This record gives sequence, C-alpha cells and structure tokens, in this order.
Amino acid sequence: MREHHIGQTVVPYEIDWVEDRETIGLSVDQSLELTVRAPMTATVSEVEEVLTSRQEWILEKLYGLKEQSEPPYPKEYLSGEKLPYRGREYHLDVVEADVSEPRLSFDGLEFTLEVHHLDAPADHVSIRRKRQAVVDWYLRRAKEELPERCPRYEAKLGLTDVPIDVCEIDGRWGEYESGTVRLNWRLILAPVRIQDYVLVHELAHAAYDEHSEGFWNTVGTLIPDYEDRRKWLRLNGNTLTV
Repeated sequence: MREHHIGQTVVPYEIDWVEDRETIGLSVDQSLELTVRAPMTATVSEVEEVLTSRQEWILEKLYGLKEQSEPPYPKEYLSGEKLPYRGREYHLDVVEADVSEPRLSFDGLEFTLEVHHLDAPADHVSIRRKRQAVVDWYLRRAKEELPERCPRYEAKLGLTDVPIDVCEIDGRWGEYESGTVRLNWRLILAPVRIQDYVLVHELAHAAYDEHSEGFWNTVGTLIPDYEDRRKWLRLNGNTLTV
C-alpha cells in the first residue's frame, strides 16, 4: 500500500496496472480506499503527478463519502412505495394488466406500474423485471428532458449546439470529452437546480480542462450558489437510485 500526502492528510492507495489502458484513472469506493488504474508503461512518478493534480477531487470524495446519506432500502416495486423524480417523491401504484412486460407511467401525481399477474409477487425475477421497466422509463425521460436544459446556458458560454449524451456513467454525474457533454441518467431523480449545476459544470470544461480558478469563476457566473449545489450532490447523491 502506497501513500500520497495532501497537506497533513495521508491517503493510502494501490496501483492496479492494466494492460491496454492508455490513461491513469482514479476511483474511491465506499470503504474509502483509493485505487489508481494505470497503463503498464506508467511510472510511479507519473501516478504521483496525477494524484497531485486531482487532490481537490480526492479530498471531496473522501470527505463526501464519510458524510453522505445512506442509500435507500432496496425497493420491491410494490404499491405504497415511492419513486423519486426531479427532487420529489411520488406514490407508486402497482396494478395487474394485460401486459407481457411491466410498464411504468406517470400522470404528474403518481406512478403506475402495470404488471402481468405473474410479476405481481415480490420474488427475485419479478423484482428484476419491474426494476428494468422503472429504469427504462427514467432513462427515456432523462434523454428527453436533460438536453432541453442546455441551450439556456451554452449561449452564455459562447457555445452552440453542444451534443448532450445521456447514459450510464460509472461513478460520475457528468463528463466532457471531445466537444460532447455526457450526463448520468440518474440526474433525472435530482432537483432541477442540481441538474443545472452538473450541466454547467461540464459545459465549463469546454473552456477549461482542469478545475482551475477560472473554471470555478465561470461556473459561479452562471450558478452563483454552485458550492451549495455541489455539497447537496455530494451528500445526497447516494440516494439518487431506483
């Protein structure tokens, strides 16, 4: 186990050397262990350089994991449970219907999950089928709604027609790469103000690669209370799950 020093904070870490990997990546799991995945050709000095450049991110992850809310208890997708959407929770009503696959709908007041009678019990297979229907609904809504929030901000940053890709992103809420913003579909569960913070954060990377002073000034120009929104996401991100 190696150690990286950030001021008085000692951060133990392990290096996982990976064949065919081209970049050095970092991850922090729920046990607060830092893992570095590096190409076989990378040196320890190069790893340390990356750790130094990502110190702010490392501290945020370590302290955030200690403070953040516990994830909700796993759902069985039964009537009476609640599903989150845009920062609020709505009642779930499960009804038997003439459907081959579970199907979720939302009328603005509550969610309705139509299921075949064989999917009504809370066994492992039916729970998995119902969860997939729920995830599919959220993914569709996220792909429809999240990109619609982009134009109001991109013009203020001197950008136009930035591609927005909504998908599954492991361990991150968003990323900017090669002119495209990628957003985690789970953001559709969060309040709109949090969605906007992540979107602006990634759009700002069009001008700044690193989280420099100029980067945060740009974010702050569009989202003056970005620190509060970033803290909310750090503390509550664990609850954005279905």
